[in-house]
Amino acid sequence: MRVVVLIVFVGGCAQKADLAAASFVDGLRLLGVQAEPPEAAAGDAVMLTAWAVDPRGRPIDVTWSACLLPSNGTANAGCTDGSGNGLVGLGSGVTLSMTVPSVDPATLGPPDATEGIYLPIVVHASAGGDALDAVYRLRMRLVAVPGCTLDPPYSPHCAPNQNPSFDAIQPLSDGEAPIATHQGEVWALLAHYTDGSSEEYEVPSSSNPDVFERLTTQWFATAGSFPDQPVGGTAVQKWTLDRALPPPGGAIDLWIVGHDERGGTTMSHRNFFMQ
Repeated sequence: MRVVVLIVFVGGCAQKADLAAASFVDGLRLLGVQAEPPEAAAGDAVMLTAWAVDPRGRPIDVTWSACLLPSNGTANAGCTDGSGNGLVGLGSGVTLSMTVPSVDPATLGPPDATEGIYLPIVVHASAGGDALDAVYRLRMRLVAVPGCTLDPPYSPHCAPNQNPSFDAIQPLSDGEAPIATHQGEVWALLAHYTDGSSEEYEVPSSSNPDVFERLTTQWFATAGSFPDQPVGGTAVQKWTLDRALPPPGGAIDLWIVGHDERGGTTMSHRNFFMQ
């Protein structure tokens, strides 16, 4: 079975795709992609990581391509139509080091409100007979907003975007030690981000040009249920152990994925067991 997933978190607006279905993980799933750094210029080295999981324990193969088809600001549908047209192979592996290619900015569509241009990166993951294609849009640093420069030293609010990071997931302890849970239990979970995860940046077209990024948190698990919507970085998410529960002693995986507004991501994982 082949599935196409669009992973898009772009300049000031988070677009969601199939989040209700994605919150329950019962097979091959791509929870997100991280680029380090999440904003780069042509010629820069970027480390890509695919957060691909499969509760069935099958080996996961991942291949990467850049899509150079003309875009109107979102990924061209041809990037994932299976034809391979417009795709430039980057390599394979759950993690991959790539060099950002030189591209015509006009090909990738208009910049966002902060002059960001986004290069579609196609991720193809497969496990057993299942496969999925996803698109992560890598922010390219090609044009500086007024008052900023492309190269250091940077003025305040002009530095390239950085990935957010989690400080804690309350009330869960850190580490991989399994946490006991019970049928029907409701967990009130809160993702705490480190200071600086919500970066201030310039929006020259706005009456208030200095804006802090809005952080968004997604929750995924192999059992239980969540609301259909992702929640903000400071909002509580309720996780109810009410479906697909394993037998006593069985394992449950919980993943927490954080996004900023310009392509930055972070992830944390916790193990549970039914008691």
